[in-house]
Amino acid sequence: MANGSGFLHHLFDGIATFAQQQLAERRRHQERLAALRDAIEQVVDASEPRIRLVGDYADKLVDAVAAALTHCHQLTRQLPPALTLSARAWASDPRVNAFFATVTDLRTTLSQSRSVREFFQQGNPPAECFALMLMVKRETETFGAALAGDMLVREVRQTRVSFSEHRLHFPAASETELRQNLRQRMLIFLASRAREHIGELRVRRDALEEQRRQLRAQLQALRGQARGLRPLLSSADADERRLAVLEQRLAQTEADLTDARKPLTTLDDYLEQIRRIVGQPEPYLHLHPLSLRLDRLGVKLDADSPEPGETLALFEWDSLEERRIGALVRFGRGELLADAAAYSAPI
Repeated sequence: MANGSGFLHHLFDGIATFAQQQLAERRRHQERLAALRDAIEQVVDASEPRIRLVGDYADKLVDAVAAALTHCHQLTRQLPPALTLSARAWASDPRVNAFFATVTDLRTTLSQSRSVREFFQQGNPPAECFALMLMVKRETETFGAALAGDMLVREVRQTRVSFSEHRLHFPAASETELRQNLRQRMLIFLASRAREHIGELRVRRDALEEQRRQLRAQLQALRGQARGLRPLLSSADADERRLAVLEQRLAQTEADLTDARKPLTTLDDYLEQIRRIVGQPEPYLHLHPLSLRLDRLGVKLDADSPEPGETLALFEWDSLEERRIGALVRFGRGELLADAAAYSAPI
């Protein structure tokens, strides 16, 4: 009897422990869901708002959004500290010197940014602005003089590196705020990629439906001709071959259309497309470290070149339509040009 009582006591303890573990797990899940709720809603707004009609949409997206935020956080941690842009930095920092041909180019870039001007025009503006600067890197083949040992050799093939199309994005009052803003915008970028992917699936489905309609119309016309005078005016074998080809194409189109409809049959399918892209962000959002050794004139140097130069550690963003060199930057209001003519080409 004692053994039986001990067994029941052990059993009930096990059930109670399991129930407590389940409750604790559920509580942790609810806390995690609450912490990520704003991010989940941002993803839904930027991808497909109709998935809110799926009752447990937030539960289904929470792991994907958490994975995306972790990836975005890792990317922003890779970015070096904000680079100071100023006339003094242009003379002393090889990165700033490489990015801008002259001090005037630097100050003009800052002055022509509408978002930067609006940032400094707000009430009680901060003394310093932090922003993401994106640029296009171009390499041009040219000829110039170079050292070969102790001798100066002329007409040596060289590669000159230049940076252009500077754009300043997301002005902020601190580097912390800027990095937080970047993480949020990266998440929205992933959601927009999911929206674009859904749009591509829709386009393919609609194209196949139109192709099926046209093939059915052609088959109907050909069969109608076969019941009229057409057999008296043309080869029956040719018509039969054409009919067979159309029927084969229609069958293939029907099969392709069936496959094309599967990913977007229900709103749960739409949610699944979003979850896949947001939850696996690496193919859509990544940075590439880039190392360049340049001289003061922007000529690319080999690692073992005797020419004086500096090695620049850069990052390249290839998640955009065109690859861009990216850098976090900081500058004071005093670096902007005072001349209003500098604002003639706002960017």
